[in-house]
Amino acid sequence: MATKCEVCFSTAGCKYKDVFTDANKHIVEIIAKHLSLEVEQSANNSWVCIKCWDALQEFHKYYCDVEIARQQYSRALKDKDDDDVASGSLEPKYNTEFFEVKVEPLELCDTNDQDDEKPLQCAFVKCEELIEIDPTAPTSDEEALQGNQSDSSSADDIKLRKKSKKLPIDEEAKQNKSIAQKEEDESLISFYKRIVCEECDIKRMIVGEPQIDFGTWRALLRHTKEVHRHDKVYVKCPLCDLKLRTKQTLIQHKDCHENPEKYRCVLCNEIHQNMKEHLQNKHQERQFCCDMCGKKFPFKKRLTVHMKKMHVEKDIICDQCQKPFTKYTIEDHKRSVHSARFVCEHCPKTFNSRFRLLQHMEEHDESLRNSTSVPCTICGQVMRDKYILTRHIKLMHTVQPSVSCTTCGKTFKCKRNLSVHMTNVCMEPTRLFPCTICGKEFRRKNKLKEHMSTHTGKPVYKCSFCPETFRQDTHLYYHRKNVHYEQWLEMQQQRKEGVRFKLTELT
Repeated sequence: MATKCEVCFSTAGCKYKDVFTDANKHIVEIIAKHLSLEVEQSANNSWVCIKCWDALQEFHKYYCDVEIARQQYSRALKDKDDDDVASGSLEPKYNTEFFEVKVEPLELCDTNDQDDEKPLQCAFVKCEELIEIDPTAPTSDEEALQGNQSDSSSADDIKLRKKSKKLPIDEEAKQNKSIAQKEEDESLISFYKRIVCEECDIKRMIVGEPQIDFGTWRALLRHTKEVHRHDKVYVKCPLCDLKLRTKQTLIQHKDCHENPEKYRCVLCNEIHQNMKEHLQNKHQERQFCCDMCGKKFPFKKRLTVHMKKMHVEKDIICDQCQKPFTKYTIEDHKRSVHSARFVCEHCPKTFNSRFRLLQHMEEHDESLRNSTSVPCTICGQVMRDKYILTRHIKLMHTVQPSVSCTTCGKTFKCKRNLSVHMTNVCMEPTRLFPCTICGKEFRRKNKLKEHMSTHTGKPVYKCSFCPETFRQDTHLYYHRKNVHYEQWLEMQQQRKEGVRFKLTELT
């Protein structure tokens, strides 16, 4: 069933918003307020198209601005009336009351006086409770009074002029700020395409629900605080997949892609968004040294993280793989190794990150292979990306002091080769893979698989150029080099160009 807008009833193929989600409940109130439409929640989701929502949002913003301006204007008029009453600039008011006064004749009086006097009638006497000076009456203090009134009226006029000037200035500044913020939001949308919550995006993708796009950084921040109860929010760059956690870094990173020359290092010609951090990290002496292993770091924070991860007792055992970790690394290990959230749609393999899934998808479809591969300037071998190239140059083309194994005395070219040797040969293993038939233990799982073929008699690998099968990977390598020499040369050339090959295993 096609998605239909509840406002304009359009079913065009544009973006829609679900109005009954937690993040979009305010949409129903805005529709009811300005359009007098009551959107009822049905079995299917109720939607409103982006075109209608943008128009409603713009009008709602204008409506709120007008309401605020009218409230400020009414408060200014009220303040003006209060100031006028306090300064006495209005017409004088008189409060009058009428009392009935009854005059009775005296009882103890002379008869002569009673004959001469006439009885008094009841009269109404007007008594002024508040007596104020009549401004039209000529008095000796008339000039002084007029001077005081003129001073008070001029002071009130100055106050009103200041208020009348202040209000338009505040409104203009607020309007300019709103326009600038709207332009920033539009520029961010034009570059980043989608501002989404990665946590909700993954959950909706797994269950097949439509994804939610937030129009502004502020809306995404409000969503994370209301729904996830935290403000750990970020947006991924569509070009380099960098996670950006503030609006200011979003704007700066966008400018870094559009104007890269502004962020080019004068020493190494590389482009970096934070040039101060880059200079301290790459071109200055590392000041913070680890007392345990002697490794140096450019920042104190990195030294602290190194101490917590490398030189703290590993007293927590992972309940899934039985490997020891520290309390600072156990959660990272579980999240990166045991929480596979991405599934390949061509095979049952799972991955713990979208980046690993995209890398794997390139093996199924060569058209998905990105063009970020870079060649080595020394040997010409092509690497998948600049990070692998950096590691290749460090391992293959950088002169490093040789290191020796303290257990067997064997010498190696670099520390990495020594580490592999220690893990597979001379170091006490943390986990072994035992054979269920003869009990022999192996350090690597693929070696156990090859050993099991000696009990079952079934081959493990198959040649990709002929139907020959093998029990060990070394036998397969020798076979391809000796029997399929031309194909082997072609594979070596493709490896130099960055293409990776995997052994064909028999299930």
